Amino acid sequence: MEDADLARLCQKGDMGAFEELFNKHQKQVFHISYRMTNNREDASDLTQEIFLRAYQKIGKFDSRSSFSTWLYKLAVNLCIDELRKRKKSANVLPLEEALANADPDTPENLAILNDRERQVWEALDSLKEKERAIIILKDIEGLSYDEIAKVFKCSLGRVKSRIHEARQKLKSVLEKKDELWTDFEGV
Repeated sequence: MEDADLARLCQKGDMGAFEELFNKHQKQVFHISYRMTNNREDASDLTQEIFLRAYQKIGKFDSRSSFSTWLYKLAVNLCIDELRKRKKSANVLPLEEALANADPDTPENLAILNDRERQVWEALDSLKEKERAIIILKDIEGLSYDEIAKVFKCSLGRVKSRIHEARQKLKSVLEKKDELWTDFEGV
């Protein structure tokens, strides 16, 4: 069954339809949350919060648009709110400590522990929340420009401009970190 059909059933109170949406999108929402926070526990908590909000706000979902885009917008907004709270609280684990406490047995953590990837994540952490979000959505999650425009409620041209600007900032941070990045190809 299509997401829009499942969402319409959810709007009528069908919990089974919501469970199906949850099962279908849980991994992607967790992945976005994890990439935004660099913390498995926070990502797990945020994933639950995102789906709770989705359930509470399902009545506002317009089935003429994509459910996944609507859900990713909720995810990005909640992650940005969480990152802003962290900045205010100063109880944030630096990425180095988070990696040291990570489970190295998972393929994802093994890849993150790679030195170059670690540098990229540190550089991403230095960007503003929306800059980080737009790079994650485009370059890591593979969303289209159109989907990102819907998530951020802006024009296609503005999305392309924001992605370009965020990539340039990321490139600048990486070049300052290490001379190996001076010929960084990804931007």
